[in-house]
Amino acid sequence: MSHSAPSLAEGGIGFVGAGAVATALALALSQRGYVVRAVASRTRVSALRLAARAPGIEASGHPQDVLDRCAMVYITVPDGAIAEVAGSLTWRRGQAAIHCSGATSLDSLSAPRSQGALVGGFHPLQTFAAPESAAQDLVGTAFGIEADHPLREELEALARALGGWPIRLRAEDRALYHASAVAACGLLTSLVSLSAELWSGYASPKEGLQALLPLVRGTLESLERDGLPTALTGPLTRGDETTVASHLGALEAASPELLPIYWHLALAALPLARAKGGLSPAGEAALERSLRAALARSQSPASTAEALRS
Repeated sequence: MSHSAPSLAEGGIGFVGAGAVATALALALSQRGYVVRAVASRTRVSALRLAARAPGIEASGHPQDVLDRCAMVYITVPDGAIAEVAGSLTWRRGQAAIHCSGATSLDSLSAPRSQGALVGGFHPLQTFAAPESAAQDLVGTAFGIEADHPLREELEALARALGGWPIRLRAEDRALYHASAVAACGLLTSLVSLSAELWSGYASPKEGLQALLPLVRGTLESLERDGLPTALTGPLTRGDETTVASHLGALEAASPELLPIYWHLALAALPLARAKGGLSPAGEAALERSLRAALARSQSPASTAEALRS
């Protein structure tokens, strides 16, 4: 192993749960020379599938087998099952019990903590569509880490060894941290879906998605390359009230459910447009008036009644 492995990792790494996060982390750790010894899952087929992807990983018949063989154990089950699964097992003093949830507090690991185990959260801020590319996907990824000393430092070193970078979290930070991730990922998907649906009147949502994806990719590349506010483009940056008004009118007629979303995002974009330098104070004021007027119309009693009838 070319790097200096954390001492707990040297005692073997195991996973209880064999879903996408477990598979991605297990493969990435194995590819970087860490010893991933065992995995157990509610369905043995899932554990066998993960074990078959990397040499040296054994599919254990019961989660307790993983704890008996490994010093660092990741509980990679659905958030609602973490406390139940962790509480059903017997932990050793000094062993590490780690969940990979972004939103769940360390209270879910109170059972292993009461038995003398070190507890922590290790959340890769990434999606894992293809486990085979996990090692590459983790390069540059932030890891939300909440843990007590000395486990915190070991998890931070592990994040760096995987090519990522650690973010220290407190219990009270978790909800906003995870909401940020959902807004930038899951809700972005919803926004693109709603945008593609606007193509229904002249093409199809499938064609809309195909046409919009290069635009989305270009925007993300610009965000990465140029940062904010430079990556912001469009009529808001130019103070083009006429174009924005045409958007609002079209949305009121064709997709009133998207109108409040457009309004809120456009209003939030105005400070970015101002910071970019192409929007005058008068242009910003005019745009804000148009946006607020459109939202007021969409929330009027007549509009609500019409929406209920449709």
